[in-house]
Amino acid sequence: MTQRALAASFVLAACMCSLPAFAGVVKITSSSASSIYPESDGVRYLPEQVYDRKVSQNWTEGDQKSSGLGEWIQLDFEGEKNLTSFRIWNGTFSSYDMWTRSNRIKEVELEFSDGTKQSFVLKDAMSGELVDLKPVTSSSVKMRIKSVYNGSTFTDTAISEVVFYDSTSDGSANVKSWKTSSTYEADADGNYEAANMADTAMDTMWCEASEGDGVSEWVEASFASRTEISTLNLVNGNGYNIMYAMKGNLATELLLTFSDGSTQTVTVKASGIPQKVSFSPVTTSSVKVTVMTLRKGKEFNDLCFSELQFAK
Repeated sequence: MTQRALAASFVLAACMCSLPAFAGVVKITSSSASSIYPESDGVRYLPEQVYDRKVSQNWTEGDQKSSGLGEWIQLDFEGEKNLTSFRIWNGTFSSYDMWTRSNRIKEVELEFSDGTKQSFVLKDAMSGELVDLKPVTSSSVKMRIKSVYNGSTFTDTAISEVVFYDSTSDGSANVKSWKTSSTYEADADGNYEAANMADTAMDTMWCEASEGDGVSEWVEASFASRTEISTLNLVNGNGYNIMYAMKGNLATELLLTFSDGSTQTVTVKASGIPQKVSFSPVTTSSVKVTVMTLRKGKEFNDLCFSELQFAK
């Protein structure tokens, strides 16, 4: 089994679009739900799992009578936020088989702390869907299931991950598009596209598809405008956990090539833990990140990045 096949068991599906322009990720401080599916074989379905940055873990409602209709999950923020959009991984993302066999939300109603509501029909697709809100100021969101896409086997309805964005900037450079030297082909469990590196989920990733070990492979981020950057935010390898990160190849030195042709070399930790890497400030419209050296994995000869973003 390759690292990619192993990673696919954690579902590498993700939105093919970039983050909303200059949007900040809203911190969720607590959660509650109308019901919770009982723990089974050590697997839990708690509401806090929709904001743990892992799409392979989910909240599943516990109503066994109506396919989850009317059930809800509430997410509380750190004070009032000017909400502009949200991204949802709708359904059970633990595997493609479970996603198809279990219910997915069709229509979801969002109720905000001021009592106003907005409703949306979600796509029936195994990917992170970005949804624009009518801008609203709120300290919480209650997400209620109004209708579902029926699974082939089970009547349980789940949300694997949710990210809300507000009108502030999180400081990250706004990526307009990505290019790569190679990208591993999508399989039944999702894709390995470069956009996965900017979706906030730790268990989605870009993976190279070379015959070698990943040295000389590259990804290139083009920004919406010329932007000053001085920090690389990186999750090296498979970010599901440290054990899986260590199984695959991990970059140790990266060459950064900017739009004016200048370059800088940075050393990165061979670890799946999020890291910030500083370099000399530069104003640029793009950055090409080339793998110069790496540490061999304990089991697989593939190289992946779970998150890769630039900031001031």
